[in-house]
Amino acid sequence: MIESSNSILNPTVFIGAFELREPVTALTDFLIAITCGIAFWLMTKNKTERAASFKYYRGFFLMYAIGMTSAAWLGHGFQAYFGPEWKMLGWFCSMTGQALLAYGSLSEVKQHLKPLIYKGITALLIAQFIVFSFYILNPTTRGFEIPQLASVVVLTGFVIPLQIYGYIRNNNIGSMLVITAIVYGLVPGYVYNNQISINQWFNYHDISHVLVVVYMIIMTFALRKLAFRSSLLVD
Repeated sequence: MIESSNSILNPTVFIGAFELREPVTALTDFLIAITCGIAFWLMTKNKTERAASFKYYRGFFLMYAIGMTSAAWLGHGFQAYFGPEWKMLGWFCSMTGQALLAYGSLSEVKQHLKPLIYKGITALLIAQFIVFSFYILNPTTRGFEIPQLASVVVLTGFVIPLQIYGYIRNNNIGSMLVITAIVYGLVPGYVYNNQISINQWFNYHDISHVLVVVYMIIMTFALRKLAFRSSLLVD
């Protein structure tokens, strides 16, 4: 049985007494998780000489695989059985993944930075994570806007500048692919924030999720080029 409403969200599907909310949204979110899981597996099985950034980039995919799985089922599909506070798990995983991406980007250029600058950037990364974590834990400020803002801060304030500098110093095309992926990431963000939808069964959640899958595929190619190169950076 399908319960319909005037909302743009997917109608709820009932299988006997079992309630599945936003089924397409849950499945497209899970598709992101599967893509990240495959990327994590590909990086793990690759035995090529690894750069210092390898563990951070692999962790990026692992955190997103866990976070998107949580978002798919605890945040959407099984909402009838889990409270809204469970959405924090997915948010924390995505924030952790972004932090690992930033720290991997920092490790790309560590040998070109003065120790004081390296420590300063590290301190800023930790500080922003603590601040955004506080806002997520606080019930009066908790909301999806917080991890969204955290993503903007990390990607534009840390990852892009570090990858630009990394490309200048290391001349690795992977850095340019990371930047390309982030710029492309504006597209699913635009779709989501403007609620561009086709219908209830393929709404702005679903469209943006499919676009994020493409983002993660580009990231897979980009981070593999950075994580597996012949000259290892000192960690």
